[in-house]
Amino acid sequence: MWLGPVADAESAGRALAARAAAGPDATHHCWAFRVWRAGHIEEAGFDAGEPGGTAGRPILGALRHADLVQAACVVSRWFGGVKLGTGGLVRAYAEAAEAAVAAARQAGGLVAAEECARFRLRFDYPLSGAVQRVAARFHAREGGAAYGERVELELGVAADSADVFERALGEATAGAIESARLESRLEPR
Repeated sequence: MWLGPVADAESAGRALAARAAAGPDATHHCWAFRVWRAGHIEEAGFDAGEPGGTAGRPILGALRHADLVQAACVVSRWFGGVKLGTGGLVRAYAEAAEAAVAAARQAGGLVAAEECARFRLRFDYPLSGAVQRVAARFHAREGGAAYGERVELELGVAADSADVFERALGEATAGAIESARLESRLEPR
């Protein structure tokens, strides 16, 4: 079994190819991945010749249960003559994927992340204090700043509080702030 970071579906495919090359005598290399893409989670599981739903789905279930994204898990199986049946295959693949997640967690290899709504703000210098107070209240993360004629600031807040954050900025600055919502992304907690 193998669990590792991937950026997208294509890199998940490359990870599978690398794992399959490392164990070419395995009967099956079943896998699943979950990645953040354009504001949502893209995920898939692959049975790699096992009966439908007996390998990829349980591996994907382990990734979901652990709430992992930007991750792929490959479980390789060598057939040894004992038929496990569909229930046995589901249990075996789920347990292997769960063991990979547990090992990664124990080794400190997992990073908690949350969906962050990002904003680009433009405002006059006298509003800096009001903006900073609202940013602090929402535990906003700064993503960049430019100080010219006006302050340009990029901030990220937890996606579930984005609308309230935007209203609070408007109220605190009496609507004198320019705010543009950017694409959400995952960020470490």
